[in-house]
Amino acid sequence: MSDNLALPSGVTLRPETDADKAAVDALIAAAFGPSRHKRSVRHLRQSTPVASLCFVIEQQDKLIGSIRYWPVLVAGRAQLLLGPLAVHPDHKGQGLGKKLVAHSLEQAVQHEYDFILISGEPDYYPRFGFEAADTKAFMWPGFIEAERFQIKWLKEERRASYQTDGAAILPIL
Repeated sequence: MSDNLALPSGVTLRPETDADKAAVDALIAAAFGPSRHKRSVRHLRQSTPVASLCFVIEQQDKLIGSIRYWPVLVAGRAQLLLGPLAVHPDHKGQGLGKKLVAHSLEQAVQHEYDFILISGEPDYYPRFGFEAADTKAFMWPGFIEAERFQIKWLKEERRASYQTDGAAILPIL
């Protein structure tokens, strides 16, 4: 998917900075509520996000969208975990999430990762090239609904090397 979605006037997309951390955390809380702490994907977000792939959208100096990627270890190689993708509830339906995903994926292909994993909405992410992940090939750290466990291959030629039984997905600390 091309990063050609237009942002509304007065809205900017830029890299996340260290100064954005509190605002991003507040945005994620507003978008997902307290149940976000119960999801197993949190176990994989223990390190520092991949800074070159984390972006925010702001309007009048207020963050209204963000996307983060985290390094995870799968079969001895660093890979990516997308999420969370958060858009403030007052700004949903404006294409901001699509813009964040499309822009960040264009950046991700420039890195040396083989694939991106996500625990995400099964009707949202396929438009960006995500597909159901093989639940027998990967071991997720906790419960995940099979339909939410998705993968996007960045290096298609590496796909065959992951046709194994139960490669653990581990946080990189």
